[in-house]
Amino acid sequence: MSETIRTECFDETPTRVVSGEGALESSRACLAGMGIAKALIVCGENVSKLPEIQQFTLSCSGCVGVEIFCGAAPDPTDENVIEGARVGREFGAEMVMAIGGGSSMDCAKAIAAEIGEPGWIASQDRPGQPTSIDHEVVPIVCVPTTAGTGSEVNPFSVITFTQTQRKLVLNHEKLFPRCAVLDPRMLRSAPKEVRVAAGLDALTHAVESYVSLRATPETRIRAAEAIRGVARYLPRVAEDAEDMQAQAGLQRAAMIASLSFAKTRLGIVHAMALPLSALFGVPHGVANAILLPHGMRFNVEADLQGFADIAAYLGVPIEEGKVPESAVAAPEAVAALAAQVGAPSRMSEVGVEAEAIERMADDAMQSAHVHVNPREVTREDVVAIYQAAM
Repeated sequence: MSETIRTECFDETPTRVVSGEGALESSRACLAGMGIAKALIVCGENVSKLPEIQQFTLSCSGCVGVEIFCGAAPDPTDENVIEGARVGREFGAEMVMAIGGGSSMDCAKAIAAEIGEPGWIASQDRPGQPTSIDHEVVPIVCVPTTAGTGSEVNPFSVITFTQTQRKLVLNHEKLFPRCAVLDPRMLRSAPKEVRVAAGLDALTHAVESYVSLRATPETRIRAAEAIRGVARYLPRVAEDAEDMQAQAGLQRAAMIASLSFAKTRLGIVHAMALPLSALFGVPHGVANAILLPHGMRFNVEADLQGFADIAAYLGVPIEEGKVPESAVAAPEAVAALAAQVGAPSRMSEVGVEAEAIERMADDAMQSAHVHVNPREVTREDVVAIYQAAM
């Protein structure tokens, strides 16, 4: 194994993390060590055409049988899950390997559960209710191609249910990946707008985790590391996809943020971002990028010290004894970073219609994220934040 590749285990997750340039190739040994004879690769159509994927599948020949399901949509639906599971069962898949962004990883996790029990995904369209998995789930391996969601080390799967137009977060310990393969070379193919959205998604995870009502000193250490990492590396990644040091740094920041929010959950920004994707197809990272400064402004008064800390992690000069002033600087620093890397700042820029705000507010209030937000949230508050973001 190359000296640049390292293997780590973290207390927060049962997922073994293999990272470094060339980690994808090294994962063949991981699959063989798991005793897997047949693996289903879950990805999007564009990712399936990458030379790295084609080379990897060829290299597996003779040791692991591979079938590719490239039907993971940018915002995966229950229909994608059902079809992917059908392909996996017919192939006899003993493991599911996600290669792609957060959407592909979310889709793969749900497919792994659906393979074990056809019809399972349909039973999970229950807003506000815990995810139920009473059967065995085939092992999951995740290879992220974006540095954002951190889905490779957490038990969450975000799925859109087509008939009800609801985007729900599934969460169960059986959805933890067995292994995460972090190869920064896999991040190079993403266009700038995807790199930017992913990085700001990671920042949203870290910020909301830091001020969550469930935050602990340990989760705040992780979240702080992630905020610093995004602030340091995202501008470089936005400018140059071939900067492997920055790609690896941002990839690690996204993963560390996930370790934090898997314990704390998130907050109002994520609750409000889900309807934008479900109703208007806005990519999850873009929705978070637009809403994060507005959600932070709403929450500042509930945790002045926490937001003052966040401002410092973002590089804002902090004057001793001026906690309130530092706290209110945090959302402005996020807005400035988003503008620097070229992210959209208004919902109207991405096709969201003001007439849908009432419906979106109803959907957002059903999210479990609302209950760990540092400031109590009413439906009227959500409507006002949406209006401010239009």
